[in-house]
Amino acid sequence: MWQSWANLSKPVGILAYLGSREVVQDYDAIRTALGYEKIHFLGVSYGSYRAAQYAATFPERVGHFVLDAVVPHGLSIEEQVKDDIIAVNRGLDRADAFCQNSDTCYWHHAGRGSVQAAWSILLAKAANGTLAACDTPVNCTSFIPEWALQATLAGLLAGQPDFPQLLELLAVTYLGNGTALASSSPLTLDQVWSLPIICQDRPIPDKSFAGFQKMAKIAKSVDRYTIYQSMWLSFQLIGSVWPYAVPVEKPTFLNETLLLVTADFDNSQPTEKSTFLWETQTPHSGLVVRHGEDHVSFNLPTQASTNITKQFLLTGVLPLEEDSTFVTVYGPGQRRRPVADPYCVPTGFQAGDIDSL
Repeated sequence: MWQSWANLSKPVGILAYLGSREVVQDYDAIRTALGYEKIHFLGVSYGSYRAAQYAATFPERVGHFVLDAVVPHGLSIEEQVKDDIIAVNRGLDRADAFCQNSDTCYWHHAGRGSVQAAWSILLAKAANGTLAACDTPVNCTSFIPEWALQATLAGLLAGQPDFPQLLELLAVTYLGNGTALASSSPLTLDQVWSLPIICQDRPIPDKSFAGFQKMAKIAKSVDRYTIYQSMWLSFQLIGSVWPYAVPVEKPTFLNETLLLVTADFDNSQPTEKSTFLWETQTPHSGLVVRHGEDHVSFNLPTQASTNITKQFLLTGVLPLEEDSTFVTVYGPGQRRRPVADPYCVPTGFQAGDIDSL
């Protein structure tokens, strides 16, 4: 794949110059062309990585910077893999909490932990080759493999999870109709455009298969529900055959006043990553923790965290410290409390939950 992309790209060798170090040079060229002394920046997901890169490269140009769903500099791949696995397992707890609060959920009356128990049953069937990929298991000759079931659940929990849909799909499969989870689709451009940037940003310390197995072992050590899916474990594999030299990644120590935003149950960029950057590299910054899920908070218009982000982008003034039902705000130098109990925070629309059903 990489070789074909290298052959098709113009000018020749451009793939080696698509990292965030080059991207932020482009950002500053745009700033210069527009005549701005400073810029304001809303960096979401991997955009937060580039926001931190820009702030570290051009500190005198930093205006009001918000980093939402942080991807930090300087956190080892081992820790990122571990955080991913912890988060996706926490996402299944959150799905169960949603089920306990929704009378349309198949396991609503079965009590806390019933969704996780059902998942274990489905996983066991997939592992022994008996999870039928048909609308009825009788005389079915097609079966869902364990890895496909794991990947499907992780996909349903990623981004902005639609818990009613997720719970419906699990229930239909649990009752014997596996067609809903048996489908797959090819990668799209939207899913792969960022790969060259990420691979050029992040050196892989051990590109051997043994190195990958080491990462997989770390993942399994914290995988309570055997979901075994990690974005950074995938990047470890993809980056192991990246054909270009990658500069050493360094932490970004940022003395500017920034605002970091995270969600307790972000399964795509775990909240631990925002905490890591806030506590170790941004001594004058604030942290906003939204007590819900969803990857990226700013696109949820009714959330308290969104209003806080807008105010900071307008004024550059950190929000007052706060600890409420939907959001907790920390000031510089504080220590963050543990991630909220998934059963003790709100679910539903006010918490940012999507409901397509």
